[in-house]
Amino acid sequence: MMRTQWWFLVVLVLVSVGCSVEPAISQSIPTLTVSPTSRVPASATPSPTLVPTASPTRTPAPTSTQTPTPRPTRTPGPEALYQRLILVDQDAQTMYVYENGEEIRSIPVSTGLPDQVETKTPGWEGEVGRYVGTFFAFDVWADDAWYLFENYGSMLIHGAPYIKQDGKKVYQELDALGVRPASHGCIRLPPEDSEWFTAWEPRGAFMIILPLTRTP
Repeated sequence: MMRTQWWFLVVLVLVSVGCSVEPAISQSIPTLTVSPTSRVPASATPSPTLVPTASPTRTPAPTSTQTPTPRPTRTPGPEALYQRLILVDQDAQTMYVYENGEEIRSIPVSTGLPDQVETKTPGWEGEVGRYVGTFFAFDVWADDAWYLFENYGSMLIHGAPYIKQDGKKVYQELDALGVRPASHGCIRLPPEDSEWFTAWEPRGAFMIILPLTRTP
């Protein structure tokens, strides 16, 4: 057989094979039917269940219990120890009179000059002694005198000194009362306060004289 005829037969065979294979391939491949995407209705979608949130429980604030601050207790002074007490503060040049722990009168005084031992009023504690009354010393008079103790002579508490002019009393150094020491050791009082002191009957009352600690 000629070479041309041979190739012709090959082509015919291939064509016949191809025609029989193509239907088989097309039959073996299934047809894919594309359907529109199915959507789940919104109503079908389960909604989240809302769990109610419990209201926060308010814990009551603790009641503050404040402890009251204790007031300082005043230490009882010597006035609480005696039914009647006389306290002379030479630094203040003042005398305080107490009855049953209560101050009933404060009186400006003038105590002894501190420059010399003989005229200085020392610190002292004791009871008021006898009533002396009016006396004359150092060229002056003084009324309502009460005896206290001995110290270079009789230590007294009495009214302000005075001289007599035309039958009248002219008091001396009244400006020193409550301000500075001016006496020869005794404790001087204003005239009206010395009269009150005598009417109060100080005999037997306990008396404290505080020493002078400051320079006049």
